[in-house]
Amino acid sequence: MEGHWDPGDPLRDLSPGRWIEERLWAWGDGSGRDGVPIGCLLPEGFEAYARLLHPARRQRGRDLEPVRWSQMASRTGRTAHPLMQFPRIANLPLNEFPDWDMPPSEGEIPAAEAERLVANLRPFTSTPDRCYLALWEGFGVPELRAFDAFPRLRVPHRAYFVFLGPIDAVATLTLGDFHQRPNLWWPEDRAWCVATDIDLFETDIAGTDACIQRLLADPDLEIYRVAVDARIDIDGDVINA
Repeated sequence: MEGHWDPGDPLRDLSPGRWIEERLWAWGDGSGRDGVPIGCLLPEGFEAYARLLHPARRQRGRDLEPVRWSQMASRTGRTAHPLMQFPRIANLPLNEFPDWDMPPSEGEIPAAEAERLVANLRPFTSTPDRCYLALWEGFGVPELRAFDAFPRLRVPHRAYFVFLGPIDAVATLTLGDFHQRPNLWWPEDRAWCVATDIDLFETDIAGTDACIQRLLADPDLEIYRVAVDARIDIDGDVINA
């Protein structure tokens, strides 16, 4: 997926995203839910949910080699499991230099993982050429500030500009000099939904059971099936606490 895709102006009619606003759980709403469960980032009501973990990177010559969280946990003596959190499995003693050179991408799915995700999700939608791609409003770049007069899709603690485009635009979305893969995206038929929150080292996916099973079978992705109420904040990793 090479090149750049310019989406033009964001949508003024945000009715295609209302179902997400209505089906997301509120953060700290007094419901008794602790932390940040998947349901705060992805709409409830799907058959299955999963966490796709962004790899760390290690310099090998002129290339950056991906380091999976499970590999790191093995080196640090921590436990790899579906709700593990990067800071806890990295487990670095004071002043010790890690054997990885770059932490996982925070708030943006890496290019390789984006391409694999698009390839796997494409067969599970009847509308691959009509997808909604949402960018967080707060990146602070001129390209987004130019859209200040446009409406945002507003969910708990986040607001997004929404663009319409093909599924391939996920990896190539570009506004002027600003290249950023979307933080929230879904097809027009609502067959699945993907979220990469700005504060997390992961991308979360909701879909049918068959869709999630296909993702789990992809050897190029480090991905775990989780429940909609699974905590994905750092304190959700009680095993490596």
